[in-house]
Amino acid sequence: MEDLFMEYTIENKFLKIAFDEEKANIISLKNNLTGDNYLKKTFFNSLFRIFCLTLESNTKEECFPGVIDEIKVLEDSESQKLVIRFRNLNSQKGQVNIKVQISIEIYRDDWESLWYINIKNEDPNYKVVEVLFPYLKGIYLGKDWTDDIIIYPHHAGEKTKNPIEEYLSERFKNFWRAQTHQEGDIFYREINYCGLASMQWIYYYDFENGFYISSYDDKFLITGLRVETGGLQDPWIGFGFRKYKLILPNESWYSSPYGIAITNKDWHWGARRYRNWIDNFIKIQKNPYYLKDEYVLNQCYNFKRDGVIYNRFENIPSMFEEGKREFEMRHMFIAAWNRMGFDQNYPEYHPDLELGTPWELYQSCSYINQNGGFVTFYINSRIFHVKSDFFETLGGKWAIKNENGKMIFEQYGPHKFVVNCPSNKDWQDFLIDMACWLVKAYDAKGIYLDQLGSAEPFPCYDGNHTHQDIGEFNQGYLQILEEILTKIREIDPETFLMIENCGDIYSSYVWGNLTWNGDPYDEFFNLFKYTFPEYTQVHMVNPKKDPQPGERIEKLYKDVARAILLGAIFWIGMDKLKENDEELIVFLKRAVQFRKKINPFIKEGIYVDDEDLLTIPEEINISHWRLNNRRDFFIISNPKALTNKFFELYVKGNTPLEVFYSDIEGNEGKLDYKISEEKIKIKVPKGKISYILL
Repeated sequence: MEDLFMEYTIENKFLKIAFDEEKANIISLKNNLTGDNYLKKTFFNSLFRIFCLTLESNTKEECFPGVIDEIKVLEDSESQKLVIRFRNLNSQKGQVNIKVQISIEIYRDDWESLWYINIKNEDPNYKVVEVLFPYLKGIYLGKDWTDDIIIYPHHAGEKTKNPIEEYLSERFKNFWRAQTHQEGDIFYREINYCGLASMQWIYYYDFENGFYISSYDDKFLITGLRVETGGLQDPWIGFGFRKYKLILPNESWYSSPYGIAITNKDWHWGARRYRNWIDNFIKIQKNPYYLKDEYVLNQCYNFKRDGVIYNRFENIPSMFEEGKREFEMRHMFIAAWNRMGFDQNYPEYHPDLELGTPWELYQSCSYINQNGGFVTFYINSRIFHVKSDFFETLGGKWAIKNENGKMIFEQYGPHKFVVNCPSNKDWQDFLIDMACWLVKAYDAKGIYLDQLGSAEPFPCYDGNHTHQDIGEFNQGYLQILEEILTKIREIDPETFLMIENCGDIYSSYVWGNLTWNGDPYDEFFNLFKYTFPEYTQVHMVNPKKDPQPGERIEKLYKDVARAILLGAIFWIGMDKLKENDEELIVFLKRAVQFRKKINPFIKEGIYVDDEDLLTIPEEINISHWRLNNRRDFFIISNPKALTNKFFELYVKGNTPLEVFYSDIEGNEGKLDYKISEEKIKIKVPKGKISYILL
């Protein structure tokens, strides 16, 4: 008798999800508002992938969905639930006795579906270490995939049009740490949260459709955010989340929910939905009030690098005075001060003797504190130099170990390091104590933890460490941040933390997130800023070293304009300015003064990206800040000084308004406007950077 396979469907007015019993997979993710089924190509039996280690040989095996035991649809007045039970898994070596249950639930009036995976390991020969779920392939939106846009939370954010093609370009194939890899006929990017990925959500959209996928994991396990594509010959895109979770024989794991939403909105909808969830699990720490008045810092990596001495501790007062004189910088960021200098001998965070004595360093810091400034010290929070005198006794013991017991090596310049395990108490205690010592010994106000929100998290299999599971990297850093902040504020309540780049859970403990400037990789810092407008970004606005003639000032303008539009702190190194940089220096000084001028609005306002803006002219960027007392603030970048350009925004009613402007050149005054039908039309000022107060 011929087998009869069924299709099981759950649906509301926004979306329809269908599971095909024969294909053992989802075959429809339909937007009921636009009529578009996002799944343009169906795959057989690929709803999840589970990776196990054999207990006998410790080799990794990939397991796929096996025999289906039961499929059912449960329904009540408010929700529908699709439940799929798998009796076992399959590997290349045969059946694996691990049971899996998938649940997908939708509510009557919600765009979003919630997905769960439950795993019961009944196989005495395997331990589960990785779970890739939900795993959906074959997607694009509408009839044309070339206009699709992906929002990807790499560092402070990326925005890429046509990722099916762009992710195969050389710039993405050569993208350090976040590059596109190839696996058979599939091309993929996968970055781990939290750090390399700053959040646990991705958004994919075009002019009519939106697709949101998120992990609502309040345990904050290491999570790989995976994007796949078949490329130009087989155009589709896929998404998945990889959890690093240890499930031993006779143990079970019940996942936190994953969200998948089908919308007709752009990426702002996803940011708000994710923020609404994570607000239940983070508590944003208050920072000293004086930091609200900061808009620029003096970054000093120019002490000792690769054996070359550029400055000594005795030069710190003159370096501080130069920065204050030229750019009004009172915040001095000191790096490359430790034994053997920058990116060497970590974690020996002691003053390098060739730079001066600890007492000289203390006196120089005291000079800054006594003359209206304050100091932040750099320490690396992640790596251990293999050439350190203490590597054999401490480095190997503190290091992360992979499933084969091997350390993870990384190289920066000519120097090789291993990655320390942040969820191991020995390394935690050392890092916390070093931060406290710098505050106590040198009266530092800030501690900068390099790489903490920037470099990749890894699972750790070292059974001698104090963590309970392999995926607790993020929990370890959360504990480090909380303990450092608590202890340094017991010493001095005016202290604060900074980290490299950003992470939603980490940034709640810090004042500043140092974000990079590498435009070829589709940077879109608006993403993190819009999702978390309370978090302060510190932007590198140093002139680049090697652009072609004429590009140096153009690149500087772009970095400065972005920093101003996002209300970021300027990161300036005096050693990056050359003798013949007169034009560049004049512009940078004007930019600092303009940033100072708008700071009262920035510290009062809430960044809302381009919300309420109906039209924005091409080649012009505008950011919107909502202020108190029904005022709105717009920052405008007009790099070509275009004239007779207008932007439009939504307003309620026809109440008379006043519109003021000011630009980076010092021009200011009132602007005319036209208002009709809850829409206001305003002329863009000619200045390359300006603001409008409405």
